[in-house]
Amino acid sequence: MRYAVPVNGANEVEALAAAGADELYCGVLEPWWERRYGNHDSSSRRQGKANLSSRGELRDVVHAADAYGLAVFLALNARYSEPQLDYLVGLCEAFEGYGGRGVIVSDLGLLWRLRGNTSLRVTLSLLAVAQNVPTIQAFADLGVSRVVLPRFVDWREAGTLLHPCGGMEAEAMAFFDKCPWVDGYCRHPHLVSFPEVRGNVTAHDEPLLTFDTTYRTHACLGGACSYVEPYPCAACFLERFEHAGVGVAKLGGRGRPLAERVRALSFLRAAKACASDDQRARLYRRTFGQQCACYYGEHTQRRDAIEPTHAQSASDERTYVGSETSVSAFREALAKLMDGPRAEGPLTILVPPLSQRSLEFLARSIEGLDVVIPEGTHLCVNDLGTLVTLARLLRDAPSHMVLRLGTLLARGEDPRVVAHFLSPEQNPPRLVTDEEGRVRALTYAPPPDELTTHWRSWSTCEPSAMRAVAELTGIATVEREFP
Repeated sequence: MRYAVPVNGANEVEALAAAGADELYCGVLEPWWERRYGNHDSSSRRQGKANLSSRGELRDVVHAADAYGLAVFLALNARYSEPQLDYLVGLCEAFEGYGGRGVIVSDLGLLWRLRGNTSLRVTLSLLAVAQNVPTIQAFADLGVSRVVLPRFVDWREAGTLLHPCGGMEAEAMAFFDKCPWVDGYCRHPHLVSFPEVRGNVTAHDEPLLTFDTTYRTHACLGGACSYVEPYPCAACFLERFEHAGVGVAKLGGRGRPLAERVRALSFLRAAKACASDDQRARLYRRTFGQQCACYYGEHTQRRDAIEPTHAQSASDERTYVGSETSVSAFREALAKLMDGPRAEGPLTILVPPLSQRSLEFLARSIEGLDVVIPEGTHLCVNDLGTLVTLARLLRDAPSHMVLRLGTLLARGEDPRVVAHFLSPEQNPPRLVTDEEGRVRALTYAPPPDELTTHWRSWSTCEPSAMRAVAELTGIATVEREFP
């Protein structure tokens, strides 16, 4: 099994190579992007200094890695709106010119724009949440040749997903960054936070300007749910993942200090040589000074750990059944429809992201469901594989149903969070310590117009992404269910 490790500068390459890295990945946040879209996670799913700051730094990383025979992948794994795509394609072209090997992508529009226009290898990001076979196959049609499996996919399900997709390489998370939510569906911002200063202190420097003065940490760290241990580890499960067809172990931690990344990688290399899980557990305790914090097994992330969505604005004229986030609620609603009297009036069935098993169940149920629902029923789906599968089934036989994109598949921001960002009243100034240790007044400044426009977009509904959807489904226009 190979190890993919994050890198934050050319000066880190030697140490990561010596620790046993097989390939590297990084993000880049250029001043051009930061002026228009902020310094949070809109260029990649990591904020601020977890990214390189220029194409020159990106070139230097690639050249340094080449000296050790290490491939470098560029993370462009956020969601994007159409005005951002020309810049991103140009960045990919520059990266390829430096000798970069691949990109890590989740956005349909960017995949559509890159297909056939680059020799970079395309990896499907964890944030695309590829949890069923049709999803992986659809992304393969858009040029993807490797997939990062979701954190809730254990080694047993990995084989189920990969076997029908012959030739598709896969990565599994092996260390760091075990989010308590399925982060491909998380719409909480990941901004740059600053420690608050209390007491009778005066700020002597220029204020720090931001559109969110209240931000302190990610939602998963701020009390919305309990976070996991700082060093989640998959050492005991990597051999089982490898037997299932996973060839790459991925370390997170793009914003962590180099010493922590080197320690984690060295540990995983040493753990591979251990004769038993007990030996690996003892090695973990010696290395990290605590009991094992396991990534998988009974601690595997829950598939339904989806952040509640607040983007719905359902029409009063329709009856909504099912759930965009809960498979059990969806299956219960489906059973009631199948067993009860024929439904009347405009109806929308909310379909959450589905596992392979649940998707097969829905596909088997479609013909019987069509008999008991009114004409014009909306199927509001939230993962690409379900959309593609249902489009094929409904195309092959006359149906009362119309496909719609749900909030999770449409990929947008929580409007309540956006409203907070646009409100000076909700963002009072406060004193903080900046990255140089100076006391500064964190002060509200309205976000750039380009960023506001991006927040108000729905990425899967943007023109390039919709062309990809049309090709995959055979449907010229798939609309969102909610305005």
